[in-house]
Amino acid sequence: MQDPIIITNNPQLKKRVKKIELEFVDDLFAVYSKSRDLIHQNWKLISHPLAGSVKPAQNPYRSIILAPAKKLDFYSLKTIERAIQKLKQFNQNHKKREYSQKIKEDYQIIDLTLIDSALKNKKLV
Repeated sequence: MQDPIIITNNPQLKKRVKKIELEFVDDLFAVYSKSRDLIHQNWKLISHPLAGSVKPAQNPYRSIILAPAKKLDFYSLKTIERAIQKLKQFNQNHKKREYSQKIKEDYQIIDLTLIDSALKNKKLV
């Protein structure tokens, strides 16, 4: 059986996470859509795609942990579909922001902290 994987667009994870496979994608929407694609291939969510108090698309960085499943996990599918819907809704209702490098780094740290917590909680580190 395969090991868990993290789908991310956060460059900080490349430096920090060594024991779990990372798949780096270009942007926030790609994190969600790649995660959904894996769920359709019998993977399940280990971390919630809307973790933390920062709304989707407010933080341009997101990391999602998935693990292999024996069959299609409908809870994971429903959860990721709702997260994608929230992301689209947020993008329609708010104009795209440009962030300074410092703010981008702060958002990367927020995402890193959330994913570190999920990894420790699930005993993956």
